[in-house]
Amino acid sequence: MVNNAGYSLLGNFEEFTRGQIERLFATNFFGATYVLRAALPVLRRQRSGHVFNVSSAAGVLGFKHCTAYAATKFALEGLSLSLAQEVEQFGIKVTLVKPGFFRTDLLAPQSAAWNELTIDDYGPAGAAKTTWEAYHHKQSGDPAKLANALLELAAMDAPPKQFPAGMSWGCSRKPWRHD
Repeated sequence: MVNNAGYSLLGNFEEFTRGQIERLFATNFFGATYVLRAALPVLRRQRSGHVFNVSSAAGVLGFKHCTAYAATKFALEGLSLSLAQEVEQFGIKVTLVKPGFFRTDLLAPQSAAWNELTIDDYGPAGAAKTTWEAYHHKQSGDPAKLANALLELAAMDAPPKQFPAGMSWGCSRKPWRHD
């Protein structure tokens, strides 16, 4: 089972509304938990299965303009790593996939939301949107290669519990750069 529901909420944390943050958690974290709660009884009964929970490099490293998104992925990290220990006794494997900067629709208008408020101290309105939209479909990671890697992991008897993938793990490209 690949648990990959989510969208990005980008901007400065202070400029998000409470509703924006709650909707993001409802999808990115609670959506994943609901899928898990539905699938686990089936996997436990059959005494086998492999769950891939898709997090993000942002869920480990944190990035500018990704605060709320990163928080949902940090939560998924804790859930996945703990769950893996609980369900391995039933033959269920859990792999936490941590993709970096992949060419997906995560920055497309239907997959990205932006801060609704503007605080002058953070700079001009729309600065985060301008920064991030420039990367849409220009990310270096190839989703087909990641899919093939997941197929290889699924075939393993003892797959890793964590799988970092992509260039953002040490990449010096903006906006991933940490100076």
